[in-house]
Amino acid sequence: MTLLTRSRTPLILAGIVVAAVAAAIAWVSTGQAGPAKISDLRVTGAYVPQPASPDVAAAYFTVTNSGDVPAVLTGVHTDVSDMSMMHENAGTTMSMLDVVTVPAHGTFTFSPGRYHIMIESPARALRQGDHVALTLSFAKLGQIAVTAPVMPVGYRPPARNP
Repeated sequence: MTLLTRSRTPLILAGIVVAAVAAAIAWVSTGQAGPAKISDLRVTGAYVPQPASPDVAAAYFTVTNSGDVPAVLTGVHTDVSDMSMMHENAGTTMSMLDVVTVPAHGTFTFSPGRYHIMIESPARALRQGDHVALTLSFAKLGQIAVTAPVMPVGYRPPARNP
């Protein structure tokens, strides 16, 4: 072993330790069913009602922005489908959305009857007790990974107290 090789060994070991710690932190932060956060954004209340049809499902959640600038949600991806889209219901019309803006010091809620994430052709049956991994992508801010439990058909979360 040369002197040069011996002097690099501690640096290589330190790099491996740093990478392992970073991977562990990433795994812990994305593997929880509770709130997820990046920067000034926090995602809460994520769930997927068990679909009545095996061909399509919906996901719901709330994004809270405590920052001073709006946050732009550019997409949501899932671990159960290659195709998921943001939609808005307006009366009897459903429209696909390219982006959703979460206002500064405000919230944006995906909830039944208004906004939702449509999950097309899930790769597996989604049943109560399962979980769906959602990855929310925000322009200039990065991604938030959230685990959404599959709830019973027709599930509605309890009303929040003001």
